[in-house]
Amino acid sequence: MRKSTGLVVSIVLVLSGWGCSSGGGGGGAKGGSGGSGTAGTTGTGGSSGTTGSGGTGGSAGTTGQGGTGGGAAGTGGGAAGTGGGAAGTGGGAAGASGRGGTGGSAGSGGSAGSTAGTGGGTAGSGGSAGSGGATAGSGGATAGSGGSAAGGAAGGGTPAPLPALGGTATRPQLAASAAPDYTILKYFEKGGSLVTGLTTDNWDPTAGVGDVATFTPTFTVAATGGTHTTVGAALAAASAMTGTTRIYIKVNPGTYRETICIKTGPPITLYGTDAATTIIVNNANAGKAYVDATTQPAWNTCAATNPPAAAANYGTSGSAAVAIYVKDFQAKNLTIANDFDEAGGTSNVQAVALMAQNDKLIFENVRVLGHQDSLYVKTGNVDTVQRAYFKNCYVEGDVDFIFGRATFVLDGCEIKSLGARRGAAQQTYVTSPSTDFRNAYGLLIINSMFTSDGVPNAGVVALGRAWDEGQMTGMYPMPGNATGNTGGYPNGQVTIRNSMLGAHIAGASPWAAAATTSRAYSSTAAGAIPANRLWEYTNTGAGAAP
Repeated sequence: MRKSTGLVVSIVLVLSGWGCSSGGGGGGAKGGSGGSGTAGTTGTGGSSGTTGSGGTGGSAGTTGQGGTGGGAAGTGGGAAGTGGGAAGTGGGAAGASGRGGTGGSAGSGGSAGSTAGTGGGTAGSGGSAGSGGATAGSGGATAGSGGSAAGGAAGGGTPAPLPALGGTATRPQLAASAAPDYTILKYFEKGGSLVTGLTTDNWDPTAGVGDVATFTPTFTVAATGGTHTTVGAALAAASAMTGTTRIYIKVNPGTYRETICIKTGPPITLYGTDAATTIIVNNANAGKAYVDATTQPAWNTCAATNPPAAAANYGTSGSAAVAIYVKDFQAKNLTIANDFDEAGGTSNVQAVALMAQNDKLIFENVRVLGHQDSLYVKTGNVDTVQRAYFKNCYVEGDVDFIFGRATFVLDGCEIKSLGARRGAAQQTYVTSPSTDFRNAYGLLIINSMFTSDGVPNAGVVALGRAWDEGQMTGMYPMPGNATGNTGGYPNGQVTIRNSMLGAHIAGASPWAAAATTSRAYSSTAAGAIPANRLWEYTNTGAGAAP
């Protein structure tokens, strides 16, 4: 990695505020799917839905009969799902996705079961799709037993509907009729809570950060002549300020070796004038052993409220060179890197360059450099939709190097796969989303280029794989099943469209098995296991679908 002749400073920044959630880039354990709910016969099952009051446990499946119809093609299911949702905010809407294994079990929600039945009746017209009802059935059962607890993630919730698809089983393509629902503005249309309901604010960040020549910096980072000599110190000063006025921090060219965590503060714009020569970098990795606060490179305090125990590993989040957790944060013309040398490593080599968490974040002309887990974009919890926009960016890495649970868009970016560390013998993966199953929008890559460093990796790079964050290896539980997974489950969502895919992309099967559960990739539901939500649309280049 290029380093300019500038200030080289080592610093650990801890900005006070609420503790940030931890996460594992390599993925936590996942779980298996729940059992199938009773396939609804037809919409006539709506009346059965009324019996949803027996939604507790398996009875919810009965309710599902009404909801099963909801499964039908996901549309009718939607109606059933609505009823089901009322039943326990749970499985009902599951019918909405039909093919996603929702539907019938909408019987969720004890007392609300009758409501679910109503929804079932509505979607009943689509009864044939009832087979999908199984999935929601699991959620419904939990909701039934828990009554009001069925609401939100705790009771499972409603899986997001699936779009119409074409293409092949291994390379599903959005149907032309579905493409308008997977644009930048659609991804950013809503934010907030998946439990109480998303808020439509039609956020449009596509204009970017603006012309830095017009900014008046509040603080300046420079070797000499600035207000601060480190980026961390300038961010700490900005974080301490009150009010809602945006604070501008100009970073002069140089290499700043430090670990940054900013948790609170007013809106901040951090910018340089030349991304290639304005570099914030450090080299921690997930497997580094923590000793104490003086350990270098420093553990990132945004990873958790408390540091690891002595001799414990940093973990993926703890390895981040830069962590941004402030709402409305903006950055432009910077390089953020983790230059940990993974050569020869086989485990715990995750090394995050940029970790971002909060809503309405914008990164323009920002270069993110690393190998495994370079760019991590997350949310505060599974119930929250938070959004980030990357405009004209550059991201490089080799394994899962664009990942996380947030709703984020890479627009007009170059995404470079590095082959030196793993070569042609081991597959590498570009994306690894952990989008909550209730959230229709995870990661969108649009108007971008997928390139390679040319080291032997032709045809072996996967576009991505679901992370299945927090699930157990070898399992993929549905909400509220016997494994005790009542906090919802991930089903990572990626759309790659209007982009150029190089020859390094695996042409026949560009989507791989999930990272932590190893559940096989499937573009259609299989029993209680939902379909993967990994799609393409109108891409070009040697690695695109024929």
